[in-house]
Amino acid sequence: MLQAPALEIARFANEASDAQLSDVLARHHRPRKAIARAAIIGNFPPRQCGLATFTRDMYACLSKALPDADWRVIAMNDAPDNDAGDGPYAYPDAVTDQIFQDDQAAYSRMARSLNADGVEALFVQHEFGIYGGPSGAHLLDLLEAVNMPVVTTLHTVLEQPTPEQRRVMQSLIRLSSTLVTMAKKGADILKTVYGVPDGQIIVVPHGAPSRPLRDTAGFKARHELEGRQVLTTFGLLSPNKGIETVIAALPELARQCPNLTYLVIGATHPHLVRHEGEVYRERLKTMARDLGVENHIRFINRFINDDELVDILQATDIYVTPYLTETQITSGTLSYALALGRPVVSTPYWHAVEALSGGIGALCPFNDTRAFTEAIGALLASEGRRAEMSLRAYEAARPSRWAAVAEAYIQRAEADVQTHIDSKTHSHPTSHQTLPPRPPLTAIARMSDDCGLLQHACLRLPDRRHGYCTDDNARALSLMARLSLIEPLTPEQTRMARVYAAFVNHAWLPEGRFRNFMGYDRRWLDEGGSDDNCARAFESLVDVARSNLSNDLKVWACDLGGRVLRHVEAWPSLRARAILIRALVRGAGVIGDAPTLEARLRTFCADLHARLRQISRDDHVWFEPELSYDNARIPEALILGGHHLNAADPVRDGLSALRWLMQAQAHVPSGVFMPAPTSRFDVQGQDHPLYDQQPLEALASVEACLSAAGVSGDEDWRAEAMRALAWFTGRNTQHLSLIDADGGCCDGLTPQGRNENQGAESLLAWPLSWLAMRLAL
Repeated sequence: MLQAPALEIARFANEASDAQLSDVLARHHRPRKAIARAAIIGNFPPRQCGLATFTRDMYACLSKALPDADWRVIAMNDAPDNDAGDGPYAYPDAVTDQIFQDDQAAYSRMARSLNADGVEALFVQHEFGIYGGPSGAHLLDLLEAVNMPVVTTLHTVLEQPTPEQRRVMQSLIRLSSTLVTMAKKGADILKTVYGVPDGQIIVVPHGAPSRPLRDTAGFKARHELEGRQVLTTFGLLSPNKGIETVIAALPELARQCPNLTYLVIGATHPHLVRHEGEVYRERLKTMARDLGVENHIRFINRFINDDELVDILQATDIYVTPYLTETQITSGTLSYALALGRPVVSTPYWHAVEALSGGIGALCPFNDTRAFTEAIGALLASEGRRAEMSLRAYEAARPSRWAAVAEAYIQRAEADVQTHIDSKTHSHPTSHQTLPPRPPLTAIARMSDDCGLLQHACLRLPDRRHGYCTDDNARALSLMARLSLIEPLTPEQTRMARVYAAFVNHAWLPEGRFRNFMGYDRRWLDEGGSDDNCARAFESLVDVARSNLSNDLKVWACDLGGRVLRHVEAWPSLRARAILIRALVRGAGVIGDAPTLEARLRTFCADLHARLRQISRDDHVWFEPELSYDNARIPEALILGGHHLNAADPVRDGLSALRWLMQAQAHVPSGVFMPAPTSRFDVQGQDHPLYDQQPLEALASVEACLSAAGVSGDEDWRAEAMRALAWFTGRNTQHLSLIDADGGCCDGLTPQGRNENQGAESLLAWPLSWLAMRLAL
């Protein structure tokens, strides 16, 4: 809905020109942050399409309304540079930048350029087909990287998107400060299909020119239409326009009105010409000849400029839009016709249903030639009915004058800019405001029973065939213990903590190991799990001992932890040692005696440091010939252990190794976090494949980077942690959120998209990552 002063301007628009309205805007006081630098991206003339025209007109009205602002106009190209290197189109001087839609690296380059130029607001014109990548996903690389508010105008809002289109739309929603739709139907779809909150959406009509309402006779004379009654359809010609419906009505209409002329204005759509030439246009001409109405139809096969279009529309007695499908949120030609006071007969596509309600125009069923014949015939027969409909259309279209549209956009964009400034001024990069709400534990509860947390899932159902494992129950116990540090647990959460503690307790063998795998029949399937499993179980005891859980649980954890500590040297695997170092550092003063902990730490840190020095080389700063799983745990342990022992060399080398890992886990060119996949790096250290990516790696990277920030004091490590955390919510190579509303987390990213299974390890990785960030604040 337009807000004042937009409504005042709309009321003034009855007889005003765009120039007069712009003067009003320039004089109108705005107590908001004026935008000094802005950018707009979309197609741009001479590229021939409706979106190009809209982008040009939107830039014109916004730049008039912000006369002191510097503008970047970014034109999207559907073909690469020509031989001269200046793009496929001869753009006007207003176009400052160009992107070839399939050049993925160009989107990230453009983001860096906009950031460096201090652009304060980016206006995006969005259609799935104008940006490269699957369903236009390349645009997301740009939006992920810009550090300014993004106001996105949605020219299409799909009620039934493909999975790929839904993925792109969800990311576009996440990355946009404001979503603009030109019809209420679009806002309804955004809310019901995509879950967008009201506060993120504004409805602003398609812009249209401001001209006084005039008689058609003078304009007919300019176009050799004197004495004719004129029907008009305008726009790039393609089969979805439904022109056949009106041509089929012409024999009866011409019988009723012998001086009738039907203008079909617009070049054939370039994509159609590219694939089949003018076959469709010739088919329409043949249809007219066969029906004997070729003298009542005039095809104007060119892309006409706005002034000529407006003149032709003002020469029109009835404007016709016989489109074939309802799923059109907006029609620029319909907006123009209404703004110029033209009576309209249309099919009930979404925009037309809203715009023509209340007698503003006439609606006919799709493909219904008889209905069009009757509606058009009735209007042609009554000059009085046409005059009444013309006045209603002209009055209803006042809010669509370009200057009023510009004000609505600017009001919202300036508010977004101010919000952006306030958030930077008053919050730390890792403050509460930038963290999503605490993940609910509903998904973990549905994977748990009175024995423990089940290991695997079939989609969202526990897969009982795989039973339970100590690894996951230990992580779940750690989650409850860490959660107790920031808020009191509910009775149900306390019960769950006791279930996981009982599982860990039952897994311990006095001989010195934790068993790992248990069948659904509650029979153990092994007589001692891996070193890594044992180390994680010990870490969960440390978490409980340091928690705000009930005193009896803490006493249990300290007692069992002390017994376990006597056996930890028997667990020599690299990752077990890394987990143990982290646990021993945090366990100091709560589990075991200080001399024992100190001795274990020195031994384990020396082992890790020796491995790094032995394997590492200039281009592979790592502990092993290749990356495997839970990788960030290893440098984190060296950093924490070295810091605890006041040993500078392990800290320095651990930071170097973590830095190398995080650089390796950055996608080029987008820079989003890209965890080492389960397919691994090869032994030569070449770039790893993209998939499969799993939540465990993101969790390890979040926690390691936060440890690095705490030890080094370098805030860049917090930014790295946030980059890894954002992987869960869609800032990843697939632009897909892995998170569900109940706190569920998918098992990873594959080349096909999300792995929709939600096993225990993944369900725990998301809230553990969130808690790590929250506890680091």
